[in-house]
Amino acid sequence: MDTITDTTGPRMLDLPPLYCPIDAAVHPEHESIDRDSLLWLDRYRLYTSDIDRAWVIARNYTEAMTRIYPEGLTDRVALTARWLHWIFYVDDVRMETATTPDKLASAIGLTSHLLRVMESPATEPAADQTGPVAALQSLMSSVQAVATPTQLYRFVEAHRKWFHSILWGMANPTPAGLDEFLHLRMLNAGGAASMSWSEITAGEEIPGTEFHSPALRALQESSFLLMALDNDLLSYNRELLIDKTKLNIVMLLARLNDCPPEQAVHQAVALRDRLTTLFLRLREQEQPKLSAAGRAYVADLAYAIRSNLDWGSHSPRYTAVTPRTQLPPPNPAPIPLTLTDHSSDPSTEPLPCPSLAWWWQQLR
Repeated sequence: MDTITDTTGPRMLDLPPLYCPIDAAVHPEHESIDRDSLLWLDRYRLYTSDIDRAWVIARNYTEAMTRIYPEGLTDRVALTARWLHWIFYVDDVRMETATTPDKLASAIGLTSHLLRVMESPATEPAADQTGPVAALQSLMSSVQAVATPTQLYRFVEAHRKWFHSILWGMANPTPAGLDEFLHLRMLNAGGAASMSWSEITAGEEIPGTEFHSPALRALQESSFLLMALDNDLLSYNRELLIDKTKLNIVMLLARLNDCPPEQAVHQAVALRDRLTTLFLRLREQEQPKLSAAGRAYVADLAYAIRSNLDWGSHSPRYTAVTPRTQLPPPNPAPIPLTLTDHSSDPSTEPLPCPSLAWWWQQLR
């Protein structure tokens, strides 16, 4: 498997090897897709300053989406890159992690408005309009032109879940225990919204009996949580050194188990490896039963798991331990990351989490 060995730059924790026997891929038109997304970024001014714009460009959001959808229709994969610039603006700029009742009320109003824009017939923004609502109107005009009614419904509902979980986290920023944390983390990392593009980029619709089946839902949700925990592992040093506001899986396990972070990171890796084992076994079990559209969706889930690691370990969103009030460093060192074919915890027993245990019951 691929190994990244650069060890320069400040790192408070080193990551153990991560179990990920999934091949990487990237869309052949990724360069033209990136050019399109940056023009769109500037058209709607999805940044707060020139410094913020430099950070957005340095993070290379297009790479994340072109790795998730390497086989998608080019014009539709371009929409996913536009979407990621938009959603990160909404998440980073307009949604608060530490909140007051007034900020929570403002976030509820904003998300309600955005969802209504998604649900309504497309309306192109005026030529001089900028900002997240105008950008969403433009995006939805393109989405509604190519998506089926079912795909559009699933797209909106995935965002409804994502917004709900962010508001839940704002109202309750300190989950009581592991089960509540993992349930919330599965939702608020935005996996469902990111993967709602799969059917659209493929131009195929997954039959409802497949998409909503317990086994495929378990595949979806386990991959969403796996990617969220990988984000926590990749962002731990930056969150500890710079952001200083977030609770992630390493911090939670250190608190719950009364152990140092160096021990908690191994516990977190064992947990995410166990999820990988579950995902791979469910994929092997379910894939032969699925339609062509269902198989393409499951393939995209796997690409997303790998993309999250490849992009995240190189993106300054996680690698740069520099305050975002300063320009991003020109060449921050990647996070040293080794991917392995061997799980540190190959158990197929459910995690001790009531809200998630049913995933393992789908194994036959």
